[in-house]
Amino acid sequence: MARPRSLFRNTLRATAGNWFFFTDKNRYFRRVYPGALALSTFRNLDKQLESGQYAFWVQWDTKKGGGGWVEPKWFRENVLTPFTIGGTVHIPTGVYDFADLQIVNAIPAGSKLRADVDFRTGTYFDGKRTQLILTPTWNASKHLELGATYQLTRLRFASRNEQANIQLLGLRIRTAANVRASGNALIQYNSTTARMDFNVRFRYNVTEGTDLWVVYNEGLDTDRGLGSGVVPQGPLPLSRALIVKYSHTLSF
Repeated sequence: MARPRSLFRNTLRATAGNWFFFTDKNRYFRRVYPGALALSTFRNLDKQLESGQYAFWVQWDTKKGGGGWVEPKWFRENVLTPFTIGGTVHIPTGVYDFADLQIVNAIPAGSKLRADVDFRTGTYFDGKRTQLILTPTWNASKHLELGATYQLTRLRFASRNEQANIQLLGLRIRTAANVRASGNALIQYNSTTARMDFNVRFRYNVTEGTDLWVVYNEGLDTDRGLGSGVVPQGPLPLSRALIVKYSHTLSF
């Protein structure tokens, strides 16, 4: 009789912990909490480690509502099938050990104009990666919030003379006419896929426990050039959806 195998391809093992220090007497910090994470994924077929992430961090919250953390990380990836990143970088099969350092700083949410920063740099498979994420936000009024997200990922693989610069840009609008009516709009562009996505949501709170949602999603392919001497075409719709949701809470 054949030995039964697990229905799952991988087994995940995770351990994480934090230790909190409340700094009541400090003028700037409200609390500081170091922590650690061990995340391992093993293949059930041969019991080998397929993916591992191990990290230690020191995180903090400020008394004004901001925060951040510093986190060194170490990774192991056992790649059985080659894959590509950004259409130009190829990751061959093999076992890779790499590490990086992440530094994050978040401005207090009560600030009218603020910008959060997320920066990381280090090795990546058999190359190098540097990533920067900026999230500026402007509370124009109590009814309107404007924000953006810009992400730049710079990949360099000197041994194969391959590189990629991946950019993501997002713009968002949040509005609230009153406590009942509110709306959000999000636009996101990916330079690697030349895809632009739109998401618009409207919510109306009819009564306590009763809400009406109207959501519109659309994805566009903006890379419509057909070659030299040919007039480029307009964006090509990839997906489109209109969703209307009504929820009502019943009480007994």
